[in-house]
Amino acid sequence: MKVRWGVIGAGGIARRRTIPEVLRFAEKSEITALMDVDREALAAVAAAFGISRAHLTVEELLREDIDAVYIASPVAFHYTQTKQALEAGKHVLCEKPLALRVEEAEELLELAEKNNLKFGVAFMMRYNVYHERIKEFIDEGKLGQPVFARAQLTCFYPPASGAWRQKKATGGGGALTDMGCHCVDLLEWFFGETREVFGFLDTITHAYEVEDTSTVLLKFTNGAQGFVDNFFNVPDEAARNVLEVYGTKGAIVAQHTIGQDPGGEVWYLFLEEEKGYDALQKRVSSPWQKLELEPKPLYAREVDAMSEWILGGEKPRIGAEVGLRNMRVLAAIYRSAAEKRAVAV
Repeated sequence: MKVRWGVIGAGGIARRRTIPEVLRFAEKSEITALMDVDREALAAVAAAFGISRAHLTVEELLREDIDAVYIASPVAFHYTQTKQALEAGKHVLCEKPLALRVEEAEELLELAEKNNLKFGVAFMMRYNVYHERIKEFIDEGKLGQPVFARAQLTCFYPPASGAWRQKKATGGGGALTDMGCHCVDLLEWFFGETREVFGFLDTITHAYEVEDTSTVLLKFTNGAQGFVDNFFNVPDEAARNVLEVYGTKGAIVAQHTIGQDPGGEVWYLFLEEEKGYDALQKRVSSPWQKLELEPKPLYAREVDAMSEWILGGEKPRIGAEVGLRNMRVLAAIYRSAAEKRAVAV
């Protein structure tokens, strides 16, 4: 049995990643209907993937015989469209962030619970096989006491006509909102909740209103510290999208696992026990090992995880409360940058 999905916002990430991955790889999900306000784009997507039921309004889509809705429209529409879907009795997987304001996301979670519907946030990077293994390493105590982590995601994104992510009213924010949310989510998944943040957000390169430069310091409830850096002004060719995790017994260092692609490269070093002080502090050649795993499609896996939940299986790691938590952390970061001080989450 497969869950029948409708897609709201059939262009962008839905067209590039989610729709083709679900059609090709998903085992418990199928996409049977589409919706987009752009008539030409909608027709192109429908033709490309052989989906005959295509609509120009949310109302028309919700009248289809579907079980769930994947929402991939601009952020400004997430609240209204998610609310419409939940009120129509449809389960929802919404792209991040869930809404423009924390209060709106809180309302949506309450509505989903009231209507006994499944509601998730599309943090697909939790389904990268390397991130899953890193999470296992940490939970198994391989690193010893967690000490520090860094997550980086960049994308060269110059001003472009019609780019809704470059407007605060439609995207909610810039590099932090669009990319930093994933980095913060991964680090909280690894280390637990953040208790305090300090952010530096600026627009130093591009002529638009949202930040193109973002660096954030995090302090976790377990005492560990973190660093998240996101840029719309670093060339794609120069970006390594670094992920680093350190503890008292070792480290994990990765590149290119953070992003839309399912692969990446990961190296790790674990000591059997914490060592004593070495006054010479020699940096000898260390026995780093490369982790080799078979990549799996991120977007198909997250949709299938939601479908499994809808079909009566276990709740996935991307329940909407994760998205609400993430919005609260980002709100604290924006407040920190505005007030130029550390802010409690």
